[in-house]
Amino acid sequence: KYIKEQIDSILAQSFSDIRLFIRDDGSSDDTPDILKSYADSDIRVELVFDEAGKPNTNKGFGGSFSSCARYALFNSDFKYMAFCDQDDYWEKDKLSTAVSFLEKSNETPALFASNYYICDDSLNVNSTFNDGNPMEKVTFQNMFFEGVFPGFTMVMNRRLAELAFNNDETSQIYYHDKWVSLICLGMGGDIHYSATPLAKYRRHSEAESSTNLGFAKKLKWRIDKVLNGDFCPRTKQMLISFKALFSDEMDENTNAFLDVFTGSSKTRKLFYPMKLRRSASGEILLRLIILLGKL
Repeated sequence: KYIKEQIDSILAQSFSDIRLFIRDDGSSDDTPDILKSYADSDIRVELVFDEAGKPNTNKGFGGSFSSCARYALFNSDFKYMAFCDQDDYWEKDKLSTAVSFLEKSNETPALFASNYYICDDSLNVNSTFNDGNPMEKVTFQNMFFEGVFPGFTMVMNRRLAELAFNNDETSQIYYHDKWVSLICLGMGGDIHYSATPLAKYRRHSEAESSTNLGFAKKLKWRIDKVLNGDFCPRTKQMLISFKALFSDEMDENTNAFLDVFTGSSKTRKLFYPMKLRRSASGEILLRLIILLGKL
């Protein structure tokens, strides 16, 4: 429904030296036809297929972004990579603003993210998301257990993209945006945040999201999502994959954390001495999850 508006906002960027790689994740509507029309009319647009001549199967957003990113790594000499979801909208200076920060990092892994507008289905602005820097009080440890930057606000340099996607582990990662942030922070990279909103997030009226609920319902939704949803197995997988890829480059304290949370001892996890969430309620909920043996 919104794919044309989204793609047009990307192709209209003031930073125009771009290539747009699009992987359709098994759509059953007319999305593939819309995408083909863009690829046929603009040489900057390239469609990514898992197997030539066949439509893609559904991998979920993590697997789809991973596949698309790996394709781009091996089929382009890009300097910077950005994620975009299927219905969000970019302000025209998003990429140029990001590049002005990232070009200072040279070969250091670097990540740029921005504030964003929260909009209705028609992109009418209701509010902005952040009042302060979302990286405040964020550590490598607690980033595993809570999100910081949504993918559509992020731009990274090639070095970070290579670390994140040029491996056999990332295809198992569900939260691609958190994965990139973890690698940048864990590998001592540069993280730049702009308080200026550079994208519009469409909050659908019918969407089942905690942002649309009151406090009591939001708490119930969050507990159910964490206890019965995919948060715990996906977080475990990120811990295992990060350790497998980068433990040789981590310091003693970081490896001790990874050992605890990839291990089987509930007691060691429950009494881990550092905070694992930034808020008190989040910390209590996470320790409860550990106590119940979910994580």
